[in-house]
Amino acid sequence: MSEITEMDTATIALAFGVVERTWRDQELLDTDNMVSITDHPQHSDYMAYRVALRNWPSTSDFPNIRPTL
Repeated sequence: MSEITEMDTATIALAFGVVERTWRDQELLDTDNMVSITDHPQHSDYMAYRVALRNWPSTSDFPNIRPTL
């Protein structure tokens, strides 16, 4: 049985970060239309969610805890 080296762990963490950034980018694309619908009942919730998505990679929660709407 092979051991996981520090390099393997770093590679896995990097790949996980890439997957999570891809998910985040898609969430931003999926909610782009909410920016212009200012009378939507959840407009402020969507705007706060989008801010959380943009800030997420620089938080200690990244990449383990995804922002939620």
